[in-house]
Amino acid sequence: MRRASRPSVLLLSASLLSLACSDTVTDPPALASGEFTVDASASWKYVSLGDSVVVSPTSPRESSEWDIAFFATNVTLNGGDAGPGGVTGACVCLNQDATSAEILAMTPASEKDAFDAVTTVPPGTIFESDALTPAFSSWYTGNGAAIVADESRVFLVRLSDGTSFAKVHMTGISGATATSIGSVTLEYAVQSSATAAFGATKTITVTEGTAVDLNSDAATTSATAWDVRLEDAMLLVNGGVSGPGAGGVADGTDTFENTTTASTQPQAYRTDRYAGIFGSSPWYRYNLAGDNRISPTFDVYLLKRGTAVYKVQIINYYNATGAARHITFRYQQIAS
Repeated sequence: MRRASRPSVLLLSASLLSLACSDTVTDPPALASGEFTVDASASWKYVSLGDSVVVSPTSPRESSEWDIAFFATNVTLNGGDAGPGGVTGACVCLNQDATSAEILAMTPASEKDAFDAVTTVPPGTIFESDALTPAFSSWYTGNGAAIVADESRVFLVRLSDGTSFAKVHMTGISGATATSIGSVTLEYAVQSSATAAFGATKTITVTEGTAVDLNSDAATTSATAWDVRLEDAMLLVNGGVSGPGAGGVADGTDTFENTTTASTQPQAYRTDRYAGIFGSSPWYRYNLAGDNRISPTFDVYLLKRGTAVYKVQIINYYNATGAARHITFRYQQIAS
């Protein structure tokens, strides 16, 4: 038998060594993880989880560079109506039935084990996209031509100027069809400041695609000086994602006649927003100890973008000095 020459043996050994080295030096990419605190007190803050950075998109609704955004208590994902990123969300809601005392006893340290325990997407998990979610909610019953205004629902409205307020309820819907809500009649009274008394009670009708200015008691075509707009069967307020104003809506707790002021705690006012899982499964509870504080539930949320899945747990709403709207959250990419 002919034996292989030494150069051939050396060449074969070198090739095997090269293959062995190439097998050992190629590591899988590191999974994104970390902890963020964002100052969401004055504007939206946009975060790319895959890159572990806060980004500043020029036009968030047209940008794919962010995954999740925060402003005050609002959380938005880059998908559905909110943006082109295709991000969807789900909740591992272990604390939805927790008592107020149990929520108040929770801390970032005590709930770290619950975060760590989520390593894969639970079977049967349904992810949902964000959609436009108006601050005016549940103000009618029925659907199509049978829709009826719910006069018992009273709303406290901060108007678009940010300094005047109104109590509002919807008293009638006219011309509704299967494809259009027609027009909505509002009964309201305006107070010129937080401490002023209400002015006279008035009514105004908003038709589909139009807006009204409650301070001037008139319809308006202004892009900035409006308070309420009817669009696609939704009543929108001039604040949040629907307009540049300081408008907001809180729920009244009494009848329209017995409501004596529309001015309440600033954090009680909602703005129009894009919301999905963080709207249907809120990440916090309010005023549990009678001190108007925001208390995280420490539930774990799953965010899916393409094949990547991240778990997110919001663990604080205040910074070290107690200032609100400084949101701290932990996150980690997990197996999909």
